[in-house]
Amino acid sequence: MGRSKGSTGIPRRKWSIDEKLRIVKLYLDEHRSYQSLETEYRLNRGVIHSWVKRFIENGEDGLAEKVYQRNRMISLFSKKSLTDEETLRLENFKLKVENERLKKGYQVKGVGSSKEYVPTSKTNIKSS
Repeated sequence: MGRSKGSTGIPRRKWSIDEKLRIVKLYLDEHRSYQSLETEYRLNRGVIHSWVKRFIENGEDGLAEKVYQRNRMISLFSKKSLTDEETLRLENFKLKVENERLKKGYQVKGVGSSKEYVPTSKTNIKSS
């Protein structure tokens, strides 16, 4: 039982760069209002506004879908069998995370939902 997308429960639509460009040009060149474009294309005016803003700032390249880089270490956590190199990488990553936490003055006790962040000392090192 998930949350529906949008106010009407209509699934999201993927818009091509050409379609986005056509809508942006209707707004900029033909001075169509956000409201008219919103009703004609069944789009939220915030989406149209962000397309226009990105087009003005970056041209057609601004209308391309953003590709987000994901955390590469996550795949190592979910793999069942790791190679020796992957095992060493994962261990190195865990040690770096632990080192950074110790620098900030806390340790992690427990796992999963029972995880607890415990200060390493009673006095605050970063106090002014």
